[in-house]
Amino acid sequence: MTQASTLTCQSKGVVTPTAVHRLTVAGTSVLTAADVVGLFVTGCLKPEQTRCRQVMPPVGGSATRLTMDGVPVLTTTGFTAATGGVGPPVPQPVPPEPPGPGKLRAVANQRFLTGE
Repeated sequence: MTQASTLTCQSKGVVTPTAVHRLTVAGTSVLTAADVVGLFVTGCLKPEQTRCRQVMPPVGGSATRLTMDGVPVLTTTGFTAATGGVGPPVPQPVPPEPPGPGKLRAVANQRFLTGE
């Protein structure tokens, strides 16, 4: 995944990663887990939900052979990251939504890999 990748929550919120690494794909920096953890979700259609505020550590999606300074880069294959966060208390919606974190979807938006 790179800065050009699209990360969206189930409620159409967007995460915009930024990274500056030597390893690029189509001229855009690759992403590592550290580049997405803690980023804020913007434009969520359910902003009152505290479960969709920030990106939690990804589970899966780390490359097994491709690294940047010894850290695995993220891939869309197997990528899963929950969203969560703390916000003001809000009343339960009716009917209540199932408990649990939100989830992000990743789209690569590139095809070629280059390194410097």
